[in-house]
Amino acid sequence: MSEMSPGNEQIRAAIAEQAGAWFVENRSGSLDRAARAGFVAWLRASPLHVQEYLAIAVLARDLPAAVDDPEISLESVLAAARADADNIVSLDRPRRAIARPRLRWSPVWPVAAAAAIVFVVCAAIWSTRDGERFGLPKTYRTAHGEQMVRQLPDGSVLHLNTDSTLTVHYSHGERVVDLERGEAHFQVTHDAQRRFRVAAGEAGVLAVGTQFDVYRRPGAVTVTVVEGAVAVFTTTAPQSALRVAAGYQVEVGERVGSPRPVDARAALAWLERQIAFENRPLGEVAEEFNRYGGVAIEVEDQDLRALPISGVFDAYDTDSFAAFLGTLSGVLVEKTSTRILVRKLESAPGELPPVEQ
Repeated sequence: MSEMSPGNEQIRAAIAEQAGAWFVENRSGSLDRAARAGFVAWLRASPLHVQEYLAIAVLARDLPAAVDDPEISLESVLAAARADADNIVSLDRPRRAIARPRLRWSPVWPVAAAAAIVFVVCAAIWSTRDGERFGLPKTYRTAHGEQMVRQLPDGSVLHLNTDSTLTVHYSHGERVVDLERGEAHFQVTHDAQRRFRVAAGEAGVLAVGTQFDVYRRPGAVTVTVVEGAVAVFTTTAPQSALRVAAGYQVEVGERVGSPRPVDARAALAWLERQIAFENRPLGEVAEEFNRYGGVAIEVEDQDLRALPISGVFDAYDTDSFAAFLGTLSGVLVEKTSTRILVRKLESAPGELPPVEQ
């Protein structure tokens, strides 16, 4: 049997990379109707496409065992992938499958193809909830005005708010989320063997099976518990962790504050792309709108910033919020293409101030 030429090796490496990309898409469940049709067309284009896809499927099945067992070599796993001619590839259609044709493999496995396959398999394993076997970190981030929902490898669900970044680390004994900035809501799947911990600067949160929200701002972290309970602590005094139950919120700065009752619907209105507030200072509400909108709301007067207001608005509808502010007594709203200026309504020229009785 003749060895592959350099040109054939490059072709096979390219096909292996394509197969890996399709494998990731299939296992993550992100293929829509058009993408599935494209995948079927890619498989039918050449027997080599089917062959490489099946090899990656075998590697995805056997590689974790090779990593866990030092007695199993990567070469033996690759050999098993090459020799396994009885695999079936699911096309995500009822009772439809493509059997791997019995093709003959070259005795020399191209180094480039092997490296590409190992890389895409590791990526596929992480994206399909098995990344904790390797302890591979994964970073999630959102831009200004963007939100994201993802299912984590253990089945927990992450909701990431606007302008936020976090990194997920998994190990055999712990699930760790490092919230670098912004806000995230977690629906934690119970795992008796591994605790779920969120680190946000000097603040830490431990949970088992619960729902809670962590909002990291400069100088403070807000933790809101929706279901179950969490332990909140600072990295300087982890032994003094405070238990916070559902329906309560706590601020963490240099130390953990006292839990206070909270309206969870208002605190988590962002999950519905809304901003809800009751008797909150105008300045705080304006800053909340600025997290989402493209036009900044500016409130410079300190008395006006302290004005308590109430309402529920679409987080991205700054025009409606500005119109609402314009109805308030003594408030003037000026709009330009780049900002919305909110200030006190001044007395008209020549108008006498009211006389005190």
